[in-house]
Amino acid sequence: MNLFTLELRKHRLLIAGLALLLLVWVAWLARGVTGGDPLLTLGLALSSLLAIAPFGVLVPIVLARALAGEAAGPLAFLLASPRSGRAHAAARFGVGFAVLGVYYAVLVATVHWVAAAAGVRYEAWLPLAVWVYTIAGWAAPLLALGLVYGLLVSAYRPGRGGQIVAVAASAGVLAGWSWLGRFALERLGFLPQLPLPQVVLPEKVGRFLGVAGGPLDLKAALEPLVQGVPTAPVWVGLFVTLALLAVAARLWEEAEWA
Repeated sequence: MNLFTLELRKHRLLIAGLALLLLVWVAWLARGVTGGDPLLTLGLALSSLLAIAPFGVLVPIVLARALAGEAAGPLAFLLASPRSGRAHAAARFGVGFAVLGVYYAVLVATVHWVAAAAGVRYEAWLPLAVWVYTIAGWAAPLLALGLVYGLLVSAYRPGRGGQIVAVAASAGVLAGWSWLGRFALERLGFLPQLPLPQVVLPEKVGRFLGVAGGPLDLKAALEPLVQGVPTAPVWVGLFVTLALLAVAARLWEEAEWA
């Protein structure tokens, strides 16, 4: 059994829970599209998306907790296996990345289907771009950070005081994340930008917003304010992910001798 398959089996309960959550959500929206108002269902899909998307945070949390428990648990032999730290870190990260990749792909694809049924028109690359930004700019760095945190606990086994410090320091991650986002947008403007996507809302939405004259073209409304979509968050997210994975591989070697 390879490391990737082993990680999948260890976290099958988490995977099954996320799959069940997606199944219920998609079935609820499908009922609204086929037996109700697709435009109203699109509003429900977007509002509920804000509640269901953060559940992806469970993946790095579970991975970190599993690592913290392996150092003294029945799977402690994994830390001392002959595989390199890079192989272990890659397998753990690969499972988390695959789970989150599929999770957010289903979310994006479902909203895309509901939007098409509601009469919203946009360029074909937009759903893929949303998925890439979510995975590369948020999910992948968070996964790598969870891996590093779990390995820090496994390698150095801090006492209660050290754990309190670690939890308090974790709050600073949000501030650091915010700073990185501002840095990417303000200082990395020279990186390539995507063109503004063509998004056309149905006439019904335009009338609701007080705009007459047919369907509402969001690109035409935004062009005077925004010239393009920056790709800097994606590049910064990839850089942070690679840096954290390098730290995780080194920490795994430390955990082997802890």
